[in-house]
Amino acid sequence: MKTNGHLNYAIFFCQRLDPSQDTNRRALEKELGSHIRFFPMPCTGRVEALHLMRALESGADKVYVVTCASSTCRYREGNARAKKRLEFAQGLIEEIGLERERLEILPISSPPPVSVDTMARELMGRETKLSPSPLR
Repeated sequence: MKTNGHLNYAIFFCQRLDPSQDTNRRALEKELGSHIRFFPMPCTGRVEALHLMRALESGADKVYVVTCASSTCRYREGNARAKKRLEFAQGLIEEIGLERERLEILPISSPPPVSVDTMARELMGRETKLSPSPLR
């Protein structure tokens, strides 16, 4: 699998997206080792700017927050909260000289279930101009 050089990824996602997420993500984590870390959340609305900053601090070069579609969020506003917090964190990392593109939110357009490992492979296969993080 192509993984954009040796970038490390952190993926925060709603647990409702994939009922088999535990098995799927563990297999991919085992395959790719330290290049990928998954953070399943009861709702991505629970993601705080601190979580995103810690992921970067811990060696992630790119952090994705994968949310449910706005019409399918069980907490109604979870994805909107996640977006606001991610935008706040983007402002913080920009102030310290990192690219805003290191943090990205992706609403899933199709209704659950979505295979977490397939989704992660697609995200990792995307072209990016990012180099490894200077925080590593």
